[in-house]
Amino acid sequence: MRSTFFGLQIGLRSLRTQQRSLDVTSHNIANANTPGYTRQEAIMVTTPPYPVPALDGYIGAGQIGTGVEVSEIRRMRDRFLDYQMRSESKILGYWEAQQDALEKIEGIINEPSDSGLRSIMEDFWIALDELAKDPESLAARSLVVETGRSLADAFNHIDTQLSELVSDLNRNLKVMVDDINSMARQIADLNMQILKVEVSGARANDLRDKRDLLVDRLAKTINIKVVENENGTITVNISGRALVQGENANKLVVGNSDDYPEIYWQDDQSRSYPLTITGGTVRGIIDARGYKHGEEVEGFIPALQKQMDILAKGIAEAFNEIHRIGAGLNGDTGLDFFMSKDGSVSITAGNIAVNQELSADPSKVAAAELRPILDDPDDYENKIELNGTWYTWDKGDGSNALQLAKLKETQIIDINSTQDQLFSPDDYYNAIIGELGVTAQQAYRMVENQELLVSQIENNRLSVSGVSLDEEMVNMIRFQHAYNAAARVITTMDEMIDLIINRMGLVGR
Repeated sequence: MRSTFFGLQIGLRSLRTQQRSLDVTSHNIANANTPGYTRQEAIMVTTPPYPVPALDGYIGAGQIGTGVEVSEIRRMRDRFLDYQMRSESKILGYWEAQQDALEKIEGIINEPSDSGLRSIMEDFWIALDELAKDPESLAARSLVVETGRSLADAFNHIDTQLSELVSDLNRNLKVMVDDINSMARQIADLNMQILKVEVSGARANDLRDKRDLLVDRLAKTINIKVVENENGTITVNISGRALVQGENANKLVVGNSDDYPEIYWQDDQSRSYPLTITGGTVRGIIDARGYKHGEEVEGFIPALQKQMDILAKGIAEAFNEIHRIGAGLNGDTGLDFFMSKDGSVSITAGNIAVNQELSADPSKVAAAELRPILDDPDDYENKIELNGTWYTWDKGDGSNALQLAKLKETQIIDINSTQDQLFSPDDYYNAIIGELGVTAQQAYRMVENQELLVSQIENNRLSVSGVSLDEEMVNMIRFQHAYNAAARVITTMDEMIDLIINRMGLVGR
């Protein structure tokens, strides 16, 4: 048989439940603008009814309800949306890194502009045209030397800037790895805090929010796979190995063996098994900076440096070949116009330079054509003997300079050293700029598309997990009314019990 105070107990449970629900509502409102916060909801359930069924139990109209209680405070979170968000954030991080690197490369190339390589090459060809018209002019010869030096300096500058960009991306990579290690340690610490709270049956909702926020950031940085364990902790894997497992966090390190260091697990002392990275900001940095594939170096910047080397080498070799068989004002011949400033046999964008002899004496620029003397050499004022053969030249002859100027439109750039694909210098450089523009445009488009997709997924997630102040205000009023009603029930029950205890049996006294 139920107690006289049974109704008071039901009212008390209702008061506590509505108050707890109001507390949850207050917490939601307070964190409406907190990054990573997930809306919480107090789940109300009826308490076990009275009496409990038994063979010798009370037989009457039926079981009587005993009230309400909060069974759990649940986070309103959709795991599938979390998975989608992390998958798409990984792609967004990749393209953002690519876009950032390509923007810097575009700034280095600086096309189209008056100070770009195209404009400098054009000035060089124009100077050669002017020399062909007036080969006896020292001013025209000096202009050829100066524009040639400007062309070499432009190649040097581009190569240096690209190499510095590689170094800068390497530094960014180390910062990223340090950030990954820091996030992994924080996730491991939160794992243990959550485990200590939830081992008693409670839900560590706010700690889970902090952990999920870190996982979201980590997913954008590097490719990860997240598995939630039965005890509430999570395991974060990278390429099949745990970065975080329970309270343990493994560390990553960046090698320093060459210009394109790989990422390794810290406990890999031999540095023989680089980490396989397939996505995220880290992969975007690596693809832009370059990486070793066997003996070859792949990646956008190494490919661009190789293209610039091919262009510089093609111009230098073709130019030198014609320049060597020409003659300067005083018959100087056999000189290379371009050479490597570091003494290397092969000329590249990084080492191309103008011959110092020509810089010191522009009259040695071979603007004239050497012609073999077929009769008596004594009849010629300008003559030179080469390998037993006498040659002559005309100081006013600019035919060799004209041949040099024609290289602008001559197919002299051999892109694979097989003579199968030849381009003129202008066409090849235009192709380089076109490829850069297309790649940059693709990166911009992919970032824009991914931002739209991630924003849409985030909106879907906010519709589930976000705090709506309007909805919380409605809940606040709803719980307030329920609280007031429960208080009224207790007041009524108190009046009834007071009547029974203090006033009953007083009639006739």
